[in-house]
Amino acid sequence: MATRTRTRRTKPRVEETETQRAPSRAVIKGTATVMGDGTLEIACQLAETVPVAQYANVIIGPVGLRWSVINPGIDKLGVVDWEEQNLTAEQQAIYDEVRGYLRATSKLCEHQISEDREIVEESVRLMNQREAEEAEAAAKRAKPKRSSSRRR
Repeated sequence: MATRTRTRRTKPRVEETETQRAPSRAVIKGTATVMGDGTLEIACQLAETVPVAQYANVIIGPVGLRWSVINPGIDKLGVVDWEEQNLTAEQQAIYDEVRGYLRATSKLCEHQISEDREIVEESVRLMNQREAEEAEAAAKRAKPKRSSSRRR
């Protein structure tokens, strides 16, 4: 009966993600919409693809947040010449306020994605540690034992 030998893995099946974070892709969709009742709805949705193995990825998200605020007068920004960016003091205040709403919304989504990414990275570390321990235990079992006979 032929026995099948298993080739030992020289590289972890799952790779660390921290050094590979640059190729991950984040998809952000943010909107500010004036609703029928005059309020301003701020919304953001974020998802990220994190590479964790040679041919597989983990998709984190989508995480979304939507909320309504009193419209600070965003309609007054419609007449701005954005090439020149000559905003009046009132327009600048409106611009800054809406931009702050959008930034706060996207930051909340980004923080949630970050927490989820940390969970994925911890899982990868534990998997690699477990595989290294299994490989070490297999190597110890495969070593031939020395005989302890003494010559007299």
